[in-house]
Amino acid sequence: MENIEIFARGVWECIPDEEDSSWVRNIAELPGSTKPAGDYGPIIKEMLSRGISADTIARFAKIVGYETAFGLCYHLGDSTGSYENFEDDEAEELDWKLYLVDPVTDEPTGALSGVHEVLLSMDPTGRQMRPKTIVEC
Repeated sequence: MENIEIFARGVWECIPDEEDSSWVRNIAELPGSTKPAGDYGPIIKEMLSRGISADTIARFAKIVGYETAFGLCYHLGDSTGSYENFEDDEAEELDWKLYLVDPVTDEPTGALSGVHEVLLSMDPTGRQMRPKTIVEC
């Protein structure tokens, strides 16, 4: 397996698994607060109270997680297009890349680019984010 695929597989570890919806009811019990993401519990509780199943919420969380991971991986690989909405001219002088690092020296050994291009193919389900069944509304 190539380094880029190993990294993409690791990214998938950060994306919620739609096969496990047990977390949904636990999150729904969280009280609301003014802390960051303090409305997480109340939002999930409202979704459940409106008849949205825990499985559907888990699938939605996976989709949002994938879209976020894809966007971040794309952002890491395309720093030139990342400044479009910045008013600060200094931002145009910045550049970043994702590097593989030597574990002994901690020095970069090579850039990983195109992670967003392989991310979908590394979906652990093998479905490349396709739904199990077609959902009709």
